[in-house]
Amino acid sequence: MDSLEQDLKRAMARREPPPGFAERVAAQAARTRRPAPRRWLAAAAMLVLMAGGAAGYRWHQGMVAKQRVLLAVKIAGGTLYRVQARVKEMRP
Repeated sequence: MDSLEQDLKRAMARREPPPGFAERVAAQAARTRRPAPRRWLAAAAMLVLMAGGAAGYRWHQGMVAKQRVLLAVKIAGGTLYRVQARVKEMRP
C-alpha cells in the first residue's frame, strides 16, 4: 500500500465519539425546531387560492366591460339607424 491508501484507511477508521456527544446532539436537535410542513403547505395553498381568485376577478371584470361595450354599440347603432332614417325622409 502506498501512503495515500494508508492515510485514507487511518482517516476512515472507526473511532468512538467523545463523551456526551449523543446528549449534545439531542439537545441541539431539540433547540432547532423546524416549522411543521403543514404550515408551509397551508401558506402555499392560500397563495394559490389568492392568485386564482385575483385571476377570476380580472376575468369577471373583463366580461362586465365587454357587456357594457356591446350595449353601448347596440345603443349607438340604434341611434345611428334612426338618424339615417330621418335624413332619408328629408331628402327629396
